[in-house]
Amino acid sequence: MEQIFFSDSITAQSIILEDQEAAHCSLVLRKKNGDLIFCIDGKGGIYKALIEQIGKHRVECRILEHQHYDQVEKLHLAVAPTKNRDRLEWLVEKVVEIGIKRLIFVNSERTERSKINMERIQKKMLSAVKQSKRYYLPEVLELGFDDLLALDIPRKYIAHCEDSQDKKSVDFNYQESLIAIGPEGDFTPQEIEMALSKGFNGLDLGEFRLRTETAALVAAAHFNS
Repeated sequence: MEQIFFSDSITAQSIILEDQEAAHCSLVLRKKNGDLIFCIDGKGGIYKALIEQIGKHRVECRILEHQHYDQVEKLHLAVAPTKNRDRLEWLVEKVVEIGIKRLIFVNSERTERSKINMERIQKKMLSAVKQSKRYYLPEVLELGFDDLLALDIPRKYIAHCEDSQDKKSVDFNYQESLIAIGPEGDFTPQEIEMALSKGFNGLDLGEFRLRTETAALVAAAHFNS
């Protein structure tokens, strides 16, 4: 399958590519009327379509085939955003490629970054979805720590570095799960205790201390292995 496009302007018979997707189609790939493209809707649908009208800001296509896939991603990954934007965006790209259902930016006591450009994050996520040829665009949220603890997800884990608190390596068996990754200074002892009291299990990611983005990557890879 060649280059995949994304559109949220899809009807039963037609697809419209706009803005960056249209520009990429017309100016970068130099597609023309009569060419075939593949497009996802980020909700499990993939479409084979014929370009009928092309311009640098808008591409109109007629749907020829449509398939829908059930979502296979089951990981809800909560991460305290890093202060460095490049490291944060790298984290987003890689965990989406590995496979997540939802990405949650959690504001914990030691979180270093208070503001996130969600529009830019969405673009990075979409690029990673298309690159990895996935069919679902992960949901992305910003939550406070208390709201994170209140999420109703069957299995919940908090990765931490506190030797005084219980933690263990886990065989996830690819079941719907939430994994929380703290900031560079880790979650506070009080936050860890709160999480454990709310049904979270301590998660051991190995004997060495990892950066936030590395820990998130290790957790996502372990979950999907």
